[in-house]
Amino acid sequence: MRLTITILVLILCFSSCKEKAEKEPESEKEKTELKVEPTEKVDLTKVPDSLELIADKSLTGDFNGDIKTDFASVVKNKNNQKYGVLIIHNSANQENFVFGAGKEIDQMTDLDWIEVFETLPKGEIVSPTLVDEKTGDIIGQDENRNFKLIGNGIYMSVEGSHGGGIIFWNGEKYKWYHIE
Repeated sequence: MRLTITILVLILCFSSCKEKAEKEPESEKEKTELKVEPTEKVDLTKVPDSLELIADKSLTGDFNGDIKTDFASVVKNKNNQKYGVLIIHNSANQENFVFGAGKEIDQMTDLDWIEVFETLPKGEIVSPTLVDEKTGDIIGQDENRNFKLIGNGIYMSVEGSHGGGIIFWNGEKYKWYHIE
C-alpha cells in the first residue's frame, strides 16, 4: 500500500513539474510578443513628389524607437538632382524627414557620395569624430558626445572608406554625427 501511495505521489510531482516547465516558455513567449506591436507598412505614397527613391538603397528599422517599422531610403531630388536621405515614420500621420537633397545637413546639401547605406542596432553607442579644423587630422572620437541609440541608426559612407555619417533619433529630432 505504501509503495502504491509513494508511486502516486511521485507521478503527481513529476507531472506537475512537467506542466510547469511546459507553461513557462509559453508565458515567456507571450511576454516577448506583447513587447512588439504589430506593424503596418509605411505608406510610400507619402514620399514627396519631388523625390525619387533609389531602389537598391532603402532600409527598414525602428528609427525613432517607437517599436514600429519605419522606412528610409537614399533619394534623388528631381528638381535639383541632389541626393539625400528620406525617413518616413510608421505613425498615424506618416511624417517624413529629408536630409540632403538640397536641404543642409552638416554643411552638406548633396549626399551623392553614399555607397554604403545600412542600419545600426538600437542600444549601440555612437559618437562623432573630432577633426583638427586647421590640419584636417583626425583627433579621435568625441566621447563627451557619446549617445546610446534609442532606435536604429542609419550609417552611410563611401565604399572602402571609414568616412561618413550617422543619422539617429535623439528622442526629439534627428541628429547627424560625422564619423571617420
